Parts: sequence; structure tokens; C-alpha cells
Amino acid sequence: MWWPIRNRYPEHRPEDVDTHKYDYVVIGGMFIIANEVRYIICSKSHPNLETGGTAGCVVASRLSEDPNTSILVLERGLANDSWMSRIPLVGANTLSPDMGAVSWYSEAMKYCANRQDLVFRGEVLGGTSRINGMIYTRGSVGDYDTWASTGYPEWAYDKVLPYFVKAETTMSRPKSFYRGDSGLWINQDFDPSTWLFERAAEALGFGVIEDMSSPDAPCDGLSSLDSTVDENRQRVSTMDAYLPSRTAHERQANLTLCTGATVCRIDGSNHGAGYRADRVTLENSSRGHDKVFSVKVKKEVVVCAGALGSPQILMLSGIGPRQHLEQHGVEVMLDLPGVGSELSDHTAVPVAWEVPIKASLTHLAKSPFKGALEFLKYVLFRKGVLSLPIQVLSLFVRTSSLEKETSILIHEMERNKKDETDLETRLPDIEVMPLATSAVDDLEEHERHFSKIGVFSLLTTLLRPKSRGTVRLRSPSPHDRPKVDLDLLSDPEDFALARKAVRLALRLGDAIKAKDFPLLRGVSVPLSDHSVEDMDKFIRHRARTTYHYSSTCRMASEHDAQAPGVVDESLRVHGTLNLRVCDASVFPQILACHLMAPVVMVAEKCANMIQKDEATKSQYGLESR
Repeated sequence: MWWPIRNRYPEHRPEDVDTHKYDYVVIGGMFIIANEVRYIICSKSHPNLETGGTAGCVVASRLSEDPNTSILVLERGLANDSWMSRIPLVGANTLSPDMGAVSWYSEAMKYCANRQDLVFRGEVLGGTSRINGMIYTRGSVGDYDTWASTGYPEWAYDKVLPYFVKAETTMSRPKSFYRGDSGLWINQDFDPSTWLFERAAEALGFGVIEDMSSPDAPCDGLSSLDSTVDENRQRVSTMDAYLPSRTAHERQANLTLCTGATVCRIDGSNHGAGYRADRVTLENSSRGHDKVFSVKVKKEVVVCAGALGSPQILMLSGIGPRQHLEQHGVEVMLDLPGVGSELSDHTAVPVAWEVPIKASLTHLAKSPFKGALEFLKYVLFRKGVLSLPIQVLSLFVRTSSLEKETSILIHEMERNKKDETDLETRLPDIEVMPLATSAVDDLEEHERHFSKIGVFSLLTTLLRPKSRGTVRLRSPSPHDRPKVDLDLLSDPEDFALARKAVRLALRLGDAIKAKDFPLLRGVSVPLSDHSVEDMDKFIRHRARTTYHYSSTCRMASEHDAQAPGVVDESLRVHGTLNLRVCDASVFPQILACHLMAPVVMVAEKCANMIQKDEATKSQYGLESR
């Protein structure tokens, strides 16, 4: 039996680091949330959350491997290094402030009946890899080759694969050139064979994808999902993998972890070759502390605050759209219109049925005895519901593989006629996630209608949406949450995709009922799947975020007429000498998968690029300052 008590994590406060100099300052041990399931045991849980602190832990760990390099990590939250946070299902409770999640409402979504949706951020060391659903998916060859086709060949699949392999240790998959067996970050899959969903999908003609991480994985099919859970059935966040307590203690001479720190701005100066970040100013995260502290930067600043946090920090630092910054009285250092623009997310629509309460996670909330029993099972034997991720399998589909009006799967021979040289045909654009919760995004509605009954849902998710939103400053104060306009369904093409996805979920529901599973009544279904008007009304009422925020500091040319970029292929902010962004905000476009593993890949690659640049400077006797 494992022992839940650990040594105190070595944390520092802003006053401890004031006026100190560091080679590298990594901003964001936090990670913006990304993914799905919201209600479990009358709470919220997310199969995946997009992460900034997730990336920050990776970058800090890799750079601090050199004992002669000094690194400062600035985290808005605390380390919260508790054993409870490692229990897979308990740690995924994003409504518990003890787990490190914070939330606020988005701007009104005008294409979704003017509803507001909650947005989340993991303000804790390791970011939302500490509180999400732990799903490990990489995306397909086509995802990264699409990135490469936009002018960034170093981000093609064959170029990023080594970083995926370097990062992971898979406990479930056979040894191969595309899976890692010696990395710091552990994952495994869980047997989904008892799920009726699997048999229902097969009844509709869908095959099984043996390993979603295989470069040869088909786009259409059902796959068991790898989850970042270790052999002791404990969550493995990037803090656990890359900056565990032992590593943090061993590297205290050159690695400083400053928690409870809110970054005010990055200060710098313009040189002939570009803008140089010279210092970072910060405050205590707790309001009421007015004192401002600062740290000096000797080499580089790496911003890893996620797709909502990173653009906010850049804009507070005077880097962003000129007109917007001037409206808030922020001195403009670099006019980059792309900062905070092109916000992408996997729009989702939950389709749900009432089921017997024993078939849903609600039974744990309704029975304290059962909840206590499951807790003891986990503590004593590392078994039971609490030891499992919220989601263990998914169905991935190309809409081109479905008939237009019925969402019935087209015969395999017809699907195989598609031009496989076209990147667009090599990417799924729908994911259907089976969940033992309601998956609706309205907390009050959940409490009124769904918290006391058993619910089974299929969360239909648009993996390649066209709609784009924005992240903007609410005020010049770093303590105020940014204004997030998700703008879901603003592109009409997303409605057509959502209709197909919802119809597919209804077909799956029929197949599940045909297998004698008691879907008692629809509690989140359209009045009719034959009427476009009824379908669109349902979609507008139910459409929600999956917290897969990306692309707000995207890798693209700053002169791109349609969607100006923010960083170059080295993740360096355009016009700067020593300022990089490293998280899902740099994605040229959103990937057709859960985003946590790609964020870790980006962080591994970013750290490697920094190390190579520094080695080149040393070789030629160049100053980093």
C-alpha cells in the first residue's frame, strides 16, 4: 500500500525572488482547461483541459537539467502537492477550489441563444493536467503535416514524433518506433470491453482502432484511450512527471518555484535587432497586497500560461492589437493584431438519456455508503471507480464517411475511394464521447434536473470547427480575468457538422437500446432529427465549450492578411529577441484530438530549441544578454 504523506514541496513567494536575476523565467506552471465532462458526483470533471502550466513544468524541468542554468518558474496558484489530487476521479473535480481550478463566465454567445459558458483555468503547479480527464491523444499524421503545409516544415509529423516518444512511457502498448518506453510521463489504457457503446458502434459498422497514436491509425473507428495514470492508479500530471517533489528538492540550487505570483507585465526595451525582455514584474496573487516585485532576465522569458492566459500576459506587456491596448491605457511596445485572436475550441453538443441510477456516477453522490466504500477500495487496493478516468474510449469519424441526411456510415469501399493524398481526408472531424454523466454546461439546470437521476450521455464534439473567438483584456489589472468570446457556431459550416454529429449520436443511442441497455427517456435530445429547424434550435441551446482552447498566439506570419500570427517556427514572438510562447496558444490550427499530449510535445521541442540556441551561442562566443 502506498503512503499518502510526502515531503513539503519547495515553494517560494514573490518577496523571496524580488530583484534576483535568472537565466530563464518560465511564466505559468498553470494550464488553461480543456475538455469535456463536467458533472460527476454533482461536480465538474474534464476529460481533458488545455494547459499552460502543463507546458511550463516540462520546459522548466528540461532547462534545469543543466545545473549551471538558473530557472525561475512563476505560478499564479500553489503547488497543492496533495495525495488527494492524484486520485484520478477525485482530482478531476473542477468545482473544488482545493484542486486548483478557477472559473468565470465567457461573453454572451450570440449564435448560441446568447448564453454564457463557464471557462476554466487550472491555477496550480502543473496546470490543468492536475484536474483534467487525463486523456492522452496525439492527433494524426495529417494534423501535423497540415501545420507543415502552412510553411513550417519543422513541425511536420516526422519532426514532432521524436518529442512524443521522448516524453512518454506507455504501460499498455507494445514497443514500436512511435511509442516511448523510457520517458518521464506515464500512460496506460483501460479495458472498455464491458461497454455497450463499443458493441453499438460496431453494430453500426465502425471498426476498432488499435492505437490512436499509430501513424497508420484510420480516421474512422472506435478506440480505447490512453490515460496519464501510473501503475499505482494515480494521476500523472506534468508536475508529477517532470517536477515531482524529489526533483524540485534536488534542483533547488538552480530551480526556483515561485507560487502565488501574478505576473503584471514583461518589461523590455527596443534594440536595433528587436525588442528584448529585461525583467518581469509580479505581485502576490491574493488581492490586497499592493507591493510590486520584479526579477531580472538574463537570457529568455518563456510564457506558458495557456491559450487564455498567454495572450493576456502579452497584452498587459504592451504586445498585441494597438487599438485594443490603447483603449485600456496600455503602452504599446509591439503592435501584433494576432495576439488573442483566432481562439479555437472543439464545440460540443451533449445528447443524453436517463438511465437507472446504478448505471450512472450519480449513485456515488446519492449514497454516502457507496462513496465511502469506493474510497476505501481505492486507498486499500487501488481499485474501483475512483481509480479510473472518466472516459476510456471514443468514436472518431470523418463526416465525409457519413451519409448527409442520416449520418449512416458509408460502405467501406466507398470510403476508401477518397484521395488519401489530400490532407483534409486524413483527419477525423467528429468525436463521440460516452460518459456516465449529463455533460450539459448549465450548473443550475444540472442541479435541478440531472443531479438526482442516472444519466448517460454522448458528447458529440466538432474536432475541426470553423468558428473563431477572441481573448481580450477586461482591464489593465492582471488580477482581472480576461474577456473570452468563444463565438461558438459563428461559422454556418459548424451547424452542418453539428447536425451530422447529433444524428450519429441518436443512431448510436438506438443501437444501444437494441442491445437491451435501458435508455429510459431522452433528457437532452432534439424534438426531431428530420427537421433542420428543430436540430438547429437544439444545437444552439446545447452547444458548449470542451475547454480545448488554442491558437490565440498562433505560429504564423505576422503579415498573414486573414489571421496574423504571433510566433515564428521557434515559438519566438515576432519582433522580439528573447520572448517565447509555449502552450496550445501557438497551434497554427486546432488539432483533431485532445490537446494535453500535443502541448507536452510542444514543450519538449521548445526546451530543445532553447538548448540548441544556447549551445550555438556558446560555440561562437555570443552573449545571451
